[in-house]
Amino acid sequence: MKTKLKDSGPKRGRPTGPATKRINTRFPKGLAERIEYAAALRGLAVAAFIQEAVAERADRVIEAESRWELTREEAAKIAALVSKPPKVNKKALDAAKLAARNVVIRS
Repeated sequence: MKTKLKDSGPKRGRPTGPATKRINTRFPKGLAERIEYAAALRGLAVAAFIQEAVAERADRVIEAESRWELTREEAAKIAALVSKPPKVNKKALDAAKLAARNVVIRS
C-alpha cells in the first residue's frame, strides 16, 4: 500500500513569491559548477542562490552610484559655491527658460 507523502510546502531555498520577470543568462562551465557547489553548501536551490547574490551586488552598486565621493578640496569648492552662488547671467536665464519648457517635474 502506497502512502501519500505530506506536502511540506516549498522546497528549502526556493525563491518565494510569484516570478514576474525572467532574465536568461548563460554561465561558463567552471562558473556554473562553482555556483552549484556554493548553493549546495548553503542548502539553497541554484536559482535562490543566484537571486540572493545578484540582489546583494545590485544593492551595493545602487548605493555606490547614489552618492558622490568628494575630496576635501572638491567639497570645499561646492560649499563655497553654495554659500556664495555666482550672479545669474543671460545663459543661465536662457537655460532655465528652456528647462521650464521641456522638463516635466512629477511628484
